[in-house]
Amino acid sequence: MKHFTFILLLALTFAFSAQAYAASRSEQRDEIQKMQSHVLGKLYQVHPGAEKRISNAAGYAVFSSADVAVGFFSGSYGHGIAHDNKNGEETYMQMAAAGIGLGLGVKDFRVIFVFNDAKTFHDFLDTGLDLSGHADLAAKQGAKGGAVGGEEDILPGVHVYQMTDTGLMAQVMLKGTKYWDDADLNEHDQSNNTVSPKYNH
Repeated sequence: MKHFTFILLLALTFAFSAQAYAASRSEQRDEIQKMQSHVLGKLYQVHPGAEKRISNAAGYAVFSSADVAVGFFSGSYGHGIAHDNKNGEETYMQMAAAGIGLGLGVKDFRVIFVFNDAKTFHDFLDTGLDLSGHADLAAKQGAKGGAVGGEEDILPGVHVYQMTDTGLMAQVMLKGTKYWDDADLNEHDQSNNTVSPKYNH
């Protein structure tokens, strides 16, 4: 399973590399910022209670993915952004998911992670999040599930909402998904002398 996930992630990364570098870092960051605003706005419409949870959290992260097939492999690859509520710093992220974790008929989806404490949030920034080994996320971690479909406490201190364009999904399906720091977008951009907000102190 680990080898399959690694090969899939490698294939997805190469598949999107040409598209990613076609736009400047600034353009990519702008698109991710727009995505974040759109996804949060949609979430607050369909689940108003999420706004208070997010505003009271140590930090949160928003991701958007698109379905892709490469050879015999299928899955999703996407981008996101993590926001530190304490200091306003933002870190650009990437994600990839094996098709086995998405459920039939799911072509694209949005994921919003809410981190209840600073340590959990900074652990996420430093090491990412690997859900490839969790068959039943909430049960294996002994966490309490959310009361609304598409909402769960997947790990201690981490609450997640999963959506499609039509609203919250019936359940959270993140098995086989990895999230990690986007080193390229968080680097200094020599072309326009701008930097990622993460490093803009």
